[in-house]
Amino acid sequence: MKYTFLIAIIVYGLSTTQAQEFKNKSYSEHFKAAKLLIANNKEEEAVPVLEELYSRDNENSNVAYLLGLCYVKSFKNINKAIKLLEDAKENYTRSYDRTSLTERDVSEYVYYYLIIAYSLKGDCPKTIETLNSFYKIYSYEDEWYLVDGQKWYRDCGKHKWKEDEDSIVTPKELLDTNIVMPEKPADTLKTAEPVLEGIATEKTEVETPKAIAVAATPVKNIRPYHERLRRVGEAGGPEVMTREKTYTTPTSLYGVQVGAFIRPRFSNDFNGLKNVEVYIDNNGVFRYVIGSFVYRSQAEKLLKYVLEKGYKDAFIVDINATQNYQEEVIRVNNESIKREITGSIEFKVQIGAFKEEIPDDIMKIFLQFDNIEKKIQGELSIFTLGSFSNYEIASAWCQNVKESGVPDAFVIALNEGHKISIEDANLYIAKKQAQEAEKARQLEEASRNKKKKKKK
Repeated sequence: MKYTFLIAIIVYGLSTTQAQEFKNKSYSEHFKAAKLLIANNKEEEAVPVLEELYSRDNENSNVAYLLGLCYVKSFKNINKAIKLLEDAKENYTRSYDRTSLTERDVSEYVYYYLIIAYSLKGDCPKTIETLNSFYKIYSYEDEWYLVDGQKWYRDCGKHKWKEDEDSIVTPKELLDTNIVMPEKPADTLKTAEPVLEGIATEKTEVETPKAIAVAATPVKNIRPYHERLRRVGEAGGPEVMTREKTYTTPTSLYGVQVGAFIRPRFSNDFNGLKNVEVYIDNNGVFRYVIGSFVYRSQAEKLLKYVLEKGYKDAFIVDINATQNYQEEVIRVNNESIKREITGSIEFKVQIGAFKEEIPDDIMKIFLQFDNIEKKIQGELSIFTLGSFSNYEIASAWCQNVKESGVPDAFVIALNEGHKISIEDANLYIAKKQAQEAEKARQLEEASRNKKKKKKK
């Protein structure tokens, strides 16, 4: 009995500690974690994180939207999802910044998930009312979402509820349908069904917006090519150039997602992998995908290889089924996303980056060290010290700077003037040194062989 009591105390202590650690993390850290979980199809894992954020700030519509989205995708807590999404809908804005960690308003897609939630609940009048509202505010970036909204209206009331629970008994074919990345309905691709016909009831008719004409041809997933340069994230963040990715086939195209990140990484950061394409999704998350196969079996073979390379969270996606893979990233900070490291590497000590006033402790550093440089990047003034050929020397200088009153100084690596990770820099230097050593060995061996021939 004593041992049981002791174990109970230990378990309680551990859970309390974990809960405290969870609460001690910053709001933005949890928000980033939740977005990454959603991008990796781990909505059920994202739910407790978002619930904690919502408990801290129940007026944040963006968090309410993401939490409602997760409930809908997991087919659980449907009534809660409806309440969250209805409240969040009041703060819809066309200027929604999907990449900002401080955004509190919501995008137009709050209507899309609300349509699904009402359909799952079986509230068909609310489903069609929300669908009509969606027509009025939608930006028409991809008409497929409107077509899929119609499908959910047609399926309204067909979902069985679990007894005494706020969740849906979901048939296998519905479980196989990913709501955020759903497959295009076959009837919209192979038949001549009008875009907005066939979904009216006796009591409620669909308002056909002027922006979409009733057509005798299927909706096409083709948009004009364009590129645009825009800043992603907060001030001082990376500038990202994207372009619309168009696919010539209306059928599914399968790839393997190998990673998802809040801040962009270069495609060559994935050791052991090649042909990695980069996309930015509706939530501002950068997704990294290999391949575009017509047959799922081909993607499954590739997934097996990727898993063997150590990418345990990799999974198969349909890149032709949603906007999440239709905005391709081609440049970051005026560099190709597929950048290869070439040429020289140098290390510097970054003293600080400041928007306006420079702190006194930084000003004092100017009197203590030579070779301090200032570089303007956007709205920031970035101060660095020195130029070193290897990380160890730069790290020693960094320690001197810290001891002189700048405790947050750190070492950066530059390749031809552009920042790269310390890890990539050291790997590149080690690889280059190994190549030079091998070259020297071959020259030495050739020289010895030449001398032997002369002696003969």
